[in-house]
Amino acid sequence: MAEVQTGAQTFTEEVVRFICSTPWGAIPLEVAREAKRCWLDGLAVMVAGSTEPCARIIRRYIESVAGPGPAAIIGTRRTAPAELSALANGVSGHAMDYDDTQLASHPSRVYGLLTHPTVPVLAAALALGQEVGASGREVLHAFCIGFEVECKLNETISPRHYQQGFHSTGTFGTFGAAAVGAVLLRLTEEQTRMALGIAASKAAGIRANFGTMTKPYHAGAAAQNGLIAARLASLGFTADPNALDGPWGYFQVAGGGADPEFLRGKLGNPWAILHPGVSVKPYPCGSLLHPAMDALRDLVLEHNIHPQQVVKVRLGTTSNVLSALRYQRPQNALQAKFSIPFLLGILVLRRRAGIQEFTDAVVQSPEVQAFLPKVEAYVDQELEAQGYARIRARVQVHLADGRVLTRMAEVSRGTPQRPMSRQELMEKFHDCARGVLSRRQVEAVAERVDALESLPTLSDLTALLQPGA
Repeated sequence: MAEVQTGAQTFTEEVVRFICSTPWGAIPLEVAREAKRCWLDGLAVMVAGSTEPCARIIRRYIESVAGPGPAAIIGTRRTAPAELSALANGVSGHAMDYDDTQLASHPSRVYGLLTHPTVPVLAAALALGQEVGASGREVLHAFCIGFEVECKLNETISPRHYQQGFHSTGTFGTFGAAAVGAVLLRLTEEQTRMALGIAASKAAGIRANFGTMTKPYHAGAAAQNGLIAARLASLGFTADPNALDGPWGYFQVAGGGADPEFLRGKLGNPWAILHPGVSVKPYPCGSLLHPAMDALRDLVLEHNIHPQQVVKVRLGTTSNVLSALRYQRPQNALQAKFSIPFLLGILVLRRRAGIQEFTDAVVQSPEVQAFLPKVEAYVDQELEAQGYARIRARVQVHLADGRVLTRMAEVSRGTPQRPMSRQELMEKFHDCARGVLSRRQVEAVAERVDALESLPTLSDLTALLQPGA
């Protein structure tokens, strides 16, 4: 794992030049098209998450420290200063763990995943874009740049970054949001260097907080902190000009090094949003169990399995999946998102695992709690030997009549290999918007996103993301 070479262009220089020298015209049409799919899904999960307790607490905090501002808080009729709007919408977007995931291009990455890419940069782009009166095209441009920076830096750092406990959505989401700020504030190369340096001292998030309100806070804080970094840099605030590099730079301190192979000449070549691509989540929970959940759901539906028929459900998977999904007897919805017994059990009990299933009341219900002990998980040595580049699983359903139904899984719905159709994406948005936005509003939001490049400002779009609009 190499560090930056003296005499060569530094990592920081490479990123700065990409941010400052990539105009809208250099962004391929298919990148913009995929980015708008990410917007549609990102806005959907922000609307859904706006009703969560953690999002409500964040809004109470914002009201206690600031008045109205130029930027909308999605899912409400409130506004706030840009950085605080980014915080609120970032928390909402990750509150249900329903936001997309970025695939890795190299098998060294744990689970073959990098981060939750859309929410931090989208929350930042929406907020600052409203403040500066940017057009839809300008905001989409900033989003594409921030998304690429976030993902490529994430893949450049050593895998130890995540393995030793950092949450990459919180860490590299901060750099992505700073890049968004640099584009929308039209920072010079020198100012952009400072923004990245400031971001390096603000990029944080630890996996110990998975299953708590602080996990979604990581995404909101990343959006907020990235904008703060860009804003401070625009005002003349200083930082180390090569803060990603060297023995005290971010890559070394937070991951023990970095691999130039993933960054040198790779920014926008190819664009990470296309290759290896983004996965849209079919379930509002951690993606590590999605292949197994799809496999179990298919078995239940194909064989018309009813809960009373099931003696036990066995999941064989890799040790890295088991260590991340640590709640055996979840007591609330946040813990349930990281609980194998719940995530599999609810599919047997209800044949779905949507937003309505992830409530404290459902998790605590006698029906659910009684079923949890029927779900067993173990390290499957055959799958373990195949490595961690894919999220592999073996699902077995043991029935009362003696039958054992088995299904192997390593690809879930919503991945580039099994992408969601436009209809499925819209169905997810309608489900996310239930009780917040009308069906008419959701359809109108989708129309605005489709035409994003032609919008003179974001005001039309953000107005539709308020209840009762």
